[in-house]
Amino acid sequence: MVRDLDRRSADAQGLSEFDLMERAGVAAFKHLRILWPRAQRVAVFCGTGNNGGDGWIIARLLRESGLNAEVFVFGALEKITGAARLAYEAWFDMAQQSPNSSDDWLALAKPSTEYDLIVDALVGIGFRGPARPDFSELVDAVNRAPIPVLSLDVPSGLNADTGALEGSTVAADATITFIAMKPGLLTGRARDFIGDLTLEPLGTPSSLIDSAQIVATSWASDLPHEFLHPRRPSAHKGNYGHVLVVGGNVGMGGASILAASAALRGGAGLVTLATRSAHLTAALARHPEVMAHNIDLPEALRPLLQGASTVVIGPGLGVDDWSRSCFRLALESAKPLVIDADGLNLLATDSSLSRLSQESVLTPHPGEAARLAGVSVSNIESDRLYWAKSLAEQYASTIILKGAGSVIASQDDGSIPHICSAGNPGMASGGMGDVLAGLVGALMGQGYAAPKAALGGVIAHATAGDQAWQEHGIGLTASDVTRHLGTILTPDLGDKASH
Repeated sequence: MVRDLDRRSADAQGLSEFDLMERAGVAAFKHLRILWPRAQRVAVFCGTGNNGGDGWIIARLLRESGLNAEVFVFGALEKITGAARLAYEAWFDMAQQSPNSSDDWLALAKPSTEYDLIVDALVGIGFRGPARPDFSELVDAVNRAPIPVLSLDVPSGLNADTGALEGSTVAADATITFIAMKPGLLTGRARDFIGDLTLEPLGTPSSLIDSAQIVATSWASDLPHEFLHPRRPSAHKGNYGHVLVVGGNVGMGGASILAASAALRGGAGLVTLATRSAHLTAALARHPEVMAHNIDLPEALRPLLQGASTVVIGPGLGVDDWSRSCFRLALESAKPLVIDADGLNLLATDSSLSRLSQESVLTPHPGEAARLAGVSVSNIESDRLYWAKSLAEQYASTIILKGAGSVIASQDDGSIPHICSAGNPGMASGGMGDVLAGLVGALMGQGYAAPKAALGGVIAHATAGDQAWQEHGIGLTASDVTRHLGTILTPDLGDKASH
């Protein structure tokens, strides 16, 4: 699909394939000079395909600007064809010398003393693994060198469609990708390898991008427009839903309290916490606004379910008989559900559980997703978009596949998955998922359909995490994130806070 878009972009602009390649090389050269203005000695790694063609162009431009640029080619020169051949010949006409072999790089004792920067143009969007042993050896050698790396289009070894690591993968400090964003750059382990990501459209008309087949949409910190409506002055608590949080088995009360706290901060009109009696005092001390109830006997949950508009179940729930009884009652209520944590584990292991309401949201991390799908975690991580969509269809629900670049997928026909690119590694700590579940429940309680509540919840949660990261850095807690939710969901307040 992306290769076809390359061709259509060239045609729409009246360019040849080589002209478009030249434009990509110029853009990459300018980007390099902005990021590393002091780099004088550059090692450019070129493959034999079109990605290598971009590399030949940037190597030529570096030399023309008076810098020392040495090319290391992987593969036989006679395999270079088409536009990439023209790029190679333009480089050769200027350099008047043969390029180095990639084997020459392997023979270098200390490349860090000879070069300031590496340009990775080995393989691009067409790469499919498994990688050859000699390719893996070269990539490993590149990664061992303590030199910054700029990757062109995608880091070599990364699947541009899925984000899967096809064996050894170049760990870039920055990646410049061309024409359109590739979904594989935005989610899962790929986020560890792309570095700072820049999109250069190369003059591609926006109408052409809009008409292309879309496999996913990417979101950063901007909420969907549906979340931007101000509340009416006459609004009251009954207008904004009643969220019931069910969880907090013995010794696990904090998870359910965090979820209830997020439901409050997410704008729910009323929040009830149904939990073990041991946690009632802590819940009320934390938030006297929460209506906390003892459900040591699961039957005490029935009347609470009747009054709820949305149920969040799973945080700290456990997987014992008490947990199963509570979970069955929640399912039997036919209320819209947000199922998290141990709720997902119960769903995965008990085939007798009834079918979910179509207005349900499941929030698995990769391990929970693997249990729900009956596959390995590596399967899930090899194609996060596919498995999010597959689970949405399997459970007739909306799925939030959590992790770096969380994926949101709906069971609705023709729906397109979303990828959230906000968030930060400081959010890799306990309780973050509980906060997300409570927030999504609050949005559903306020009348947002499950897919919109899931998307808005993920974006708001990640953006709040980024704001909290700026304040706390390492040691960021789920409670820190919760405190930022209100301003994220109230754009006027967020605008004032940023000035």
